[in-house]
Amino acid sequence: MKITVIGLSRKYPLIDKHPKWTFSNKPTLLRWFKSRAKGRVLHLCCGHTRLGINEVNVDISPNSVADVIADIFHLPFPNNSFDTVISDPPYKLAYNRRHEFVEEISRVIKKRRGSRILLKLDFIPYFKDFGLTELHIYQGKRYWARISLLMMFEYGVSSEPKPLEEYLETEK
Repeated sequence: MKITVIGLSRKYPLIDKHPKWTFSNKPTLLRWFKSRAKGRVLHLCCGHTRLGINEVNVDISPNSVADVIADIFHLPFPNNSFDTVISDPPYKLAYNRRHEFVEEISRVIKKRRGSRILLKLDFIPYFKDFGLTELHIYQGKRYWARISLLMMFEYGVSSEPKPLEEYLETEK
């Protein structure tokens, strides 16, 4: 698994006066998501961002650029509809509803070789039959900003975690 740390501009603190929920002012993130998307793409919580890869954009806000106005916990798509699911949900994704978010992604993603789930979250979800193949720690331009985890999960890849004790044993 590939692990890196990206972000944190050398010119901090750069504070936007009018921040927007868009990747357009975050070219590194935009490039990361676009370069890993394959096949039919679902972009959840799109806000004001269009990736330009013929994706289906979904958001709950009618003021967004969404193609479909929908709740991420109840998506209006059949099972196994998308090859790639991309999401950068709000930071305050309700803790007690995270499992519903993961279940909906699991329902609409195709279960076949090449399927990918690309996320920017503050927790690491579990997807049955999908393994974590990339994990990047991202902190934006503000040195005091929360970190996010950029993650790519791929179908049919095993990424079983090892207990911390196993790592400590190898240090002896």
